[in-house]
Amino acid sequence: MFRWGFVLIFSLLASFAYAQQHTQEGIVYENKTHVALAGINIENLNGKFKTQTDKQGRFIIQAKMSDMLVFNGFGYKADTVVVTDLHAREFYLDPLQHMLNEVEINGKGAANSAAFFVPKDPQFHNQTMNYQRDVDRPGASGAIKGGINLRVWSNKKTENDAKKKELEAKNDKITAQIQQAFSKESIEKYVPLKDQELHSFVMRYSPDIETFTSEDFNLALYINKCYKEFVKLPAEERLKTSIFGN
Repeated sequence: MFRWGFVLIFSLLASFAYAQQHTQEGIVYENKTHVALAGINIENLNGKFKTQTDKQGRFIIQAKMSDMLVFNGFGYKADTVVVTDLHAREFYLDPLQHMLNEVEINGKGAANSAAFFVPKDPQFHNQTMNYQRDVDRPGASGAIKGGINLRVWSNKKTENDAKKKELEAKNDKITAQIQQAFSKESIEKYVPLKDQELHSFVMRYSPDIETFTSEDFNLALYINKCYKEFVKLPAEERLKTSIFGN
């Protein structure tokens, strides 16, 4: 009897030790900002094990040497890591929004900003530079003929107008990022909402520019917070697209 009890205890200890030696622990951070990321999905491609980071960005998943772990979260570039040791370690993900800098929104839709870039000369109060063209003779082709046209005068109104346009262009870019990150197609992947409720959620909780660009803004945490608030609303309120009515 004692012998079988000893064997059972030894087997349990061996199983526990095996489990302890075959797990990967870690914390997932946003690259550069070092903000811990909650709600990041981790999958072991070799064993098909899955888990998710907690509020402090921590996780633990079954893994062994040479396994491949895939990290994927809303608003972040997916990353694949090969397990080279089973010590607790840190992992870093890059935000997707950094890839949207070339998109500019104007009155006619989205366009590549590089195609409309107008060079400026900082020595002349950031006035725009117009290249001289072949336009002042019969049969002129309109091609650039060398040299630039510069206005050599400036005043505060001109500078203020230029700063205002730059601010508007910057806000247009940020608005484009918000619209992409908070589109219905993106949000429905992370919250169990459909149709009118999904539309209402997007309309209610799309962040404004100030919120979206704040240093402590984390899109995954923001969506999670908004969803918890949304499900507490009465059913009829969840179908409204505005807090002021339907």
